[in-house]
Amino acid sequence: PWDAGPWGGYDDTEAPLSLEGKIDVLFVGTGSSVAHVPTAFRMALEDRGIGVEVMASPTACRTYNVLLGEGRRVAVALLPVEGPQNS
Repeated sequence: PWDAGPWGGYDDTEAPLSLEGKIDVLFVGTGSSVAHVPTAFRMALEDRGIGVEVMASPTACRTYNVLLGEGRRVAVALLPVEGPQNS
């Protein structure tokens, strides 16, 4: 795995595109539920041979960990899960 770096959200294709040739699939966690990913974001990655799979962030984390454990070339970009704050 690579060192984690910041992701600026859907306007930031530079971070995931920097992994071109190193990953086959980017899992995008969209928070607590599945949400639409802008077409321009998806197309920028798919045009460079990086598949995009969109799911809720907890599911994206689990899927990423399983496939990484199998030695697959994957990465994950996550939006936070909104919920109650623990004090």
